[in-house]
Amino acid sequence: KADAGLYTCDIGTDVAKSKVSVQEKPTEVTKQLEDKTSPAGQDISLSCELSKPDVTIRWYKDGKAIRKSQKFDLQQEGTRATLIIRDSTVKDS
Repeated sequence: KADAGLYTCDIGTDVAKSKVSVQEKPTEVTKQLEDKTSPAGQDISLSCELSKPDVTIRWYKDGKAIRKSQKFDLQQEGTRATLIIRDSTVKDS
């Protein structure tokens, strides 16, 4: 994006101009989530890798948004996004 702007070619007697715009590539998931099986009572960690760091992400379970709480810890470091499910129960399946 830093390369966007107005470019000119000036030969003294004439000027050519070009407006350049650069569109960022969309963020992609580069490493998918993996299925997990865990005994009840243990923490479960799910993580995925993204093509860009510091992207706003949202976690969902069965279509409902997950928010950070005592039950769920949402972490993001660089290109890795992690969801930790604390003290898992059968309802977390």
